[in-house]
Amino acid sequence: MLKSLKPFNMKKQILLSIALTFILAFGVKADPVGIVTVTIDDVVRQPGTVLVPVYADFSNAPGDGVGAFDLTFEVGNDNVLTYFNGVDNPHPEIDAGDLTAPDQDTDGTFTLNWTVGSATPTYMVGKLFDLEFDYAGGDSEISFFGENVSGESEIGKTEAEPITATFVHGSITQAPPIPIALWSLLIGFGLISLFTLKRSARNR
Repeated sequence: MLKSLKPFNMKKQILLSIALTFILAFGVKADPVGIVTVTIDDVVRQPGTVLVPVYADFSNAPGDGVGAFDLTFEVGNDNVLTYFNGVDNPHPEIDAGDLTAPDQDTDGTFTLNWTVGSATPTYMVGKLFDLEFDYAGGDSEISFFGENVSGESEIGKTEAEPITATFVHGSITQAPPIPIALWSLLIGFGLISLFTLKRSARNR
């Protein structure tokens, strides 16, 4: 009698497993983690004024009005090697809104705040803006602080319902110096060009 019940019990367990799978797959709404990605670029530059692009990708945001109405980015960098000067080359939608970019604090952090300039949320894809730094050389991470934390680095759908985003950190790395031989070649080419121009002017 007990042996005859075993196949039945096994079938029942299989059916229950299938039913639970369907309930979990279709009956529970997934948390929209990472539907927006914000990325600080990695750049290799010589010391001087350096622009570091910041990109956003809202392409995975659902089409139910879940765009961004405001952005807050708290960014940190090595305050010995880099100093934040401001924002350049903003995206047209960033330019149309209200962007504040205060000076860098003494600890090497600064906070950018932006609010959309209309009642329509943004679905920007591409470069948001460039961060401009005075760069002394060396390697400096450019990192987000307080990812998805209110008042730090967050993307707001509404005041009570932020969008959970993925934040990707960036960096500035010092480019290798131009070899002396190449400098000599460039200077030589410049002198030859100047001599050619002067000779051509005399022959007119």
